[in-house]
Amino acid sequence: MDKKKLAINILSIIGLILSIELCVVFVKANFIEGAAPSICAINSAFDCDKVAKSPFSQFLGVPLSLWGVILYLFFLVMNNVEKLQTKKFLGFLEVFKNPNSYMHCIGVIAFIFSMLLALISELIIESICIFCLITYFINLAIALVAKQWGAGFFFEIKNSFKDFISAIKVPKYAIAFLLVVLMASGCLYILETTKILTPNVWYSSKRAKQNTIQGTTGNLLGSENATLIINEYMDFNCGGCFFANVYLHRIAQEFENVKVIQHNLPLEKECNHNMKFDGHKGSCMKSRYALAAAKQNKYWDMSNILFFAQDIQTEEDILRYAKKIKMNTKQLEQDANSEEIKKEITDSILDADAKEVRATPTIFIGMKKIEGVPSYPEFKQIVIEQGGIEKQQ
Repeated sequence: MDKKKLAINILSIIGLILSIELCVVFVKANFIEGAAPSICAINSAFDCDKVAKSPFSQFLGVPLSLWGVILYLFFLVMNNVEKLQTKKFLGFLEVFKNPNSYMHCIGVIAFIFSMLLALISELIIESICIFCLITYFINLAIALVAKQWGAGFFFEIKNSFKDFISAIKVPKYAIAFLLVVLMASGCLYILETTKILTPNVWYSSKRAKQNTIQGTTGNLLGSENATLIINEYMDFNCGGCFFANVYLHRIAQEFENVKVIQHNLPLEKECNHNMKFDGHKGSCMKSRYALAAAKQNKYWDMSNILFFAQDIQTEEDILRYAKKIKMNTKQLEQDANSEEIKKEITDSILDADAKEVRATPTIFIGMKKIEGVPSYPEFKQIVIEQGGIEKQQ
């Protein structure tokens, strides 16, 4: 085996191992309650768990870590295609004439996509996944190693396209390609519509309801006899608010004297007089439906859905989810568009103005004001310092 093939094999195997580990991180962070932090959850700046819990951890209903597994298996197959095509039942691999071109092109595209994810992590999620970052540069390294001497990117693209056209001119390969596309499209459609691999909205809503103060129908969470009040000002389209929501549910579970009050502060021009430009499109609508759901004692159920469900764009989408949690959708829609609910949002925004809240999430733990979201251990420590009492195990 020449040095180029050896290098690509080693890089692909490292990338595969890291992607499998990231799949484990994704499952533990999103589906296993009380799971220990992963090894790459170091602090607020470098936290794989926080990244895994974000809405950006998936693409087309599939975790990005699983896409990584597929990517590195592809690199391994392409890098060893000459040897594999001699095996029984793998003769069809003969259609891959220029595997280095494919690996170079895919590697470059994967790296560009990775840099976009890195930007999202830094600016929106405000935390970096170390393992993810390593795979980004593995993608670049594979692209550089696979590159043919003196050939440019567009030459490699042209080479790959020519091979594709040549392959589908053969009827059996054209049919096989069509079947693969149909099967892949079907799988993606099922995963995207059923949300099998999406963090369980129903479970989160159920957990929220269990923590809601008995007898209330509003935006309160935690202990009925609280001595420490946490006020959160949030926007349903705010990435940091997503994590704050998760953290505050854990706080309500783990502390015996804490009450959480969630205030809607949509950063959208439609309902917020402070916004001079269009901001978080749809956040006013989501706030209206969350407050309307409170009238049916479903505020926290709806709040969790609005944070976790990534496909909500319209009122019809919200009503579809409302049916799943057995709400009176006709009444919900009527309440959400009432003047009463609109006034509640206006009052919440004026309340935020009075407290000089200008960004989301802004959280008042007692008298301490926090903008943004630190790591959960740091957040929990602040609650303790402000008088929070942990429940005895």
